Amino acid sequence: MEKAGNVGTAERTDGVSTAEDLAAVRGIFNEVAGVHVAQVRDVMLELRYGDASPAWIEATRPALKSLRAMAGAMDLTDLCNALDEFCVTVDSTVANRAQVGDDGKAELLRRYQRLIDLIPQAFELDAERDRREPIIVESLLFQVDGVERLIIDKLFAVGLNRLDALVRATADEIAVVSGVRLELAAKIAEQFRSYRSKGATTISAPDPAAERRELADLLIVLSLQNDDYNHAASSWTDDAKVRKRELLKSREHTFQKIKVTLARLGERDQLARLEKLPFAERIAALDRYLSTQSPSRQPASGQPTRT
Repeated sequence: MEKAGNVGTAERTDGVSTAEDLAAVRGIFNEVAGVHVAQVRDVMLELRYGDASPAWIEATRPALKSLRAMAGAMDLTDLCNALDEFCVTVDSTVANRAQVGDDGKAELLRRYQRLIDLIPQAFELDAERDRREPIIVESLLFQVDGVERLIIDKLFAVGLNRLDALVRATADEIAVVSGVRLELAAKIAEQFRSYRSKGATTISAPDPAAERRELADLLIVLSLQNDDYNHAASSWTDDAKVRKRELLKSREHTFQKIKVTLARLGERDQLARLEKLPFAERIAALDRYLSTQSPSRQPASGQPTRT
């Protein structure tokens, strides 16, 4: 009598995976790889569209080595070879160098392209830039006094929707091509020059821990502003009404800064959820997010109160 366990095994032998099994496992591996190499992708984003320091590039080694071990365990020969070649290039590029030269940058990007070809969903850069940059540009613009949605639409319509374009543009150029008042155009130009000069990066966070510390500081500010706004909103004096308008603006500006930070971290889903919430719930959600990212951090609700 044929054993029940042998029924339906004509196309499969115990211990041998089918093509469908291998495809499913490879799909899971690709998803895991996308999370695993997030910092690598952020560093390469900055290298392609800006500058990346040798220290940032060197910091990608642990993630690359870990992914290489995973790929080796799955006999993914092409990926192993591509990772080995990229790691060799990383070593030669950062060795005893204070900055990455043009030749080193070109070689890193060339080697990295092979990784994009093999696992685009984990390593791609252009699409990731397109997802982050509009959020950053819009949030920076909303922090400029006098900029409203109509102004942003005008700027985007004439191609001023990229950081590099806005960083290079003069006030006169912005005013001429978009029709924005020169005074406002000057504020916009200064905003983007300031953003570029103050930050070592533009659209990514090669040092996620530092970016999250910045986010924690902004969350404290937002929480205090929201408390002050709620206090002013409970009073009907003329002074309270003026204070309420000021706090409404400053609270919104702080949230726009938070959006920039989250976009640089690649947290688009987090952003989409936050914007649907009232400010008190945004603060609570951000606090939960930071607690999961850094368990040792003291929650914003535990910050010392003012006297």
